[in-house]
Amino acid sequence: MSETKIDTYFHNPFEKTTCKKCGHRFDSLKPTCPKCKEESDHPRANPLNEVTFAHPIIELLLSMWAVYSIVRGIISYLTPTNPNVEPATPEQLMFSNYLIYGILFIVLVAIASLSLPKLLKSFTKTDCLWGILVCFAIFAFDIVWGNISSALGATTNENQGSVNKIVEVNLPLAILFLSIIGPMCEELTYRVGVFNFTRRVNRIFGYVVSVFIFGFIHMHDYGNPNEWLSFPSYAFAGLALAYAYEKWGLGASFIAHFLVNFLAVLSSYYL
Repeated sequence: MSETKIDTYFHNPFEKTTCKKCGHRFDSLKPTCPKCKEESDHPRANPLNEVTFAHPIIELLLSMWAVYSIVRGIISYLTPTNPNVEPATPEQLMFSNYLIYGILFIVLVAIASLSLPKLLKSFTKTDCLWGILVCFAIFAFDIVWGNISSALGATTNENQGSVNKIVEVNLPLAILFLSIIGPMCEELTYRVGVFNFTRRVNRIFGYVVSVFIFGFIHMHDYGNPNEWLSFPSYAFAGLALAYAYEKWGLGASFIAHFLVNFLAVLSSYYL
């Protein structure tokens, strides 16, 4: 079972507890002592924590890509654009995006390697089925908000526009990188990294930070009102994926994220 009480306190993300049986100090969120397997009596210990939380240092390192993405976005927004520079071609966009995702995937997996075995335990049939339901919830919100934002004058945002161009070049590669590798990179960064580390401090704080960041990094031009009209869709997706991760683990959040992106790629290509 997951946490149900609203925690109003802020905690040290590196907090440890002491096993009453063997005296070993370990992560206060772990349900059992890793040395003697004695059950923890810490109030924040939870059985589900065993397959959702990594080591706090690993979570912090995974979060660094999110920090870099935000800083890069702000610098890009504040830097004047050169009107003489030709916009990137779809092939150039595809190459740069796939190269970044490929390198990032290797780096993130290497960082999370010590915790991956337990994180992957959540890839059960039941957890994956919950992920499918979360995917439907995200699509339902997108349909509702899409109608509202269209009525407000919204058009395709820059992030989706770039995806549409990339998909047209090569569909199989788009499915591989945008539906599988990309979502796994984002789950490791924003759920295993950002969400986990910030909810160590406080659960509500973790949701607020991870949802805002997830929505923020999918925007390109922060001064464009059209980009902000797409923010609620990305923010809701971040909220739903964070909830899925907390409730059922990486299996549910990844499956939901994979399906959302997979269906978006197919619709972009065929519609």
